[in-house]
Amino acid sequence: MKRLIDAFEGLFTAAAQSSGELARTAKFTLENVGWHDTLTEHEPVSQAVVDTHLEAACASSGPQASHSNKLAQALMAVADQLKWRASAKDPEDGPDVVAFSRNFVAITIIGDGGLLPSDKISAGFSLQGSDTYYPPHAHHAEESYWIIGGDGDWKVGTKAWFAVEPGDSIYHESGARHAMQTNEKPLLAIWLWTSYLDSEVVIVRD
Repeated sequence: MKRLIDAFEGLFTAAAQSSGELARTAKFTLENVGWHDTLTEHEPVSQAVVDTHLEAACASSGPQASHSNKLAQALMAVADQLKWRASAKDPEDGPDVVAFSRNFVAITIIGDGGLLPSDKISAGFSLQGSDTYYPPHAHHAEESYWIIGGDGDWKVGTKAWFAVEPGDSIYHESGARHAMQTNEKPLLAIWLWTSYLDSEVVIVRD
């Protein structure tokens, strides 16, 4: 597990040396996590999405020396020891949300319920299966993303869709509407919340 935590710290350290909002959230994270604190063990929980898609996503994680590849390899080494959670969406949200919830999982690595405690940030992995649409949604938490494995398309607000791949990063300000679409490959990403950690994720219809 320490290898995984070290890989997270390495990613945020590199991101903090860039510029803009992503650098700011990475610096905030580095300052508000006890990187050498005792890790909290949890009873592992697997999900079918992990069994089906994680290996393929990690196999497409960029050059060997990249932070995305290091994170993918560290995750693969302990994936069966982690507490993955499925997306629990109300069927009344629509058939597209139901279809999405069958093909998406997440896990908290840092923060409440994670391996490493923090009351200032929450961060972890999300895994979205291939050919899966995550409908437009929003939350009060500001959010930063780093693409770790696979690829897909992303949309923020009214801007045009854009392609993402390992090494890319995306920032969502508080309340920003965003959506994701995978294609032939699943998409593995790191998400980071640095405000309103108890935010509810709300599907946003036009």
